[in-house]
Amino acid sequence: TAPDGSAVQPEHAMQGQYRSTFDAHLTQNGTYKIANVMSGVMASYKLNGEQKRWRGTAAEYPAALPAGATDVQATRTTSRIETFVTLNNPTDTVFKTTGEGLELVPVTHPNDLVAGEPATFKLLNNGQPASGLEVTVARGAIRYRDNPEESTVTTGADGAFTITWPAAGMYWLNASVRTEGQGQTLGSSASYVASVEVLP
Repeated sequence: TAPDGSAVQPEHAMQGQYRSTFDAHLTQNGTYKIANVMSGVMASYKLNGEQKRWRGTAAEYPAALPAGATDVQATRTTSRIETFVTLNNPTDTVFKTTGEGLELVPVTHPNDLVAGEPATFKLLNNGQPASGLEVTVARGAIRYRDNPEESTVTTGADGAFTITWPAAGMYWLNASVRTEGQGQTLGSSASYVASVEVLP
C-alpha cells in the first residue's frame, strides 16, 4: 500500500524453494505498508458418521456445508504479516485499520525506532482494543548468537504496549488471540506479525 492509499504491485517477483522475493519500487514520498493478509473460515463436521473438513470464505459459510452436516465446529481465521518502508518523511495514511483480525496502530512510527528509546504501539482485534494480549519481541540475526533474546510484553486495557529496544537491528513482533465458537457462533483465530528495523 502506497502513502496515498493506493495498491502497488510488487516487481520482479521470484519464488524459490525456501523463500520468495520481490522489489518494491518507491515512487511516492512517505510510508508504504508491505503486507501478506489472509482470512477465511475452516470448519469440521460429520456427514453420515464420517468426519469431513471444509475451507472457504466467510461469505460462503455456512451455505457451502452439505445438508445433513452435524457436529459443526467452525473458526474464522485471519493472519497479517507486515513491514513498513518510508521514502523521505514518514506518513501515517497506511495505518488506517479495516476492523478485521489483529491490526497494529502505531503511536510511535515504525520507521522511527531507535535503540534505547521506548516505542509504543496499539493492537486492535476486530476494531476493538486487544487488552491483556501477550506480544513476543525477538531480535534478529539469531544465527550469530546463542541467546535468542526474546521478551514478552502485555497490552493494556487500551491495547497499547511499549518496547524499549535493547540494541539496533531487525526485530520480529508476534501476537495471536483465539476464541472458541459455540453452536452456530463462529470461533475466531487471529495472528499478527511485524518486522521492524531499529536504528543506532
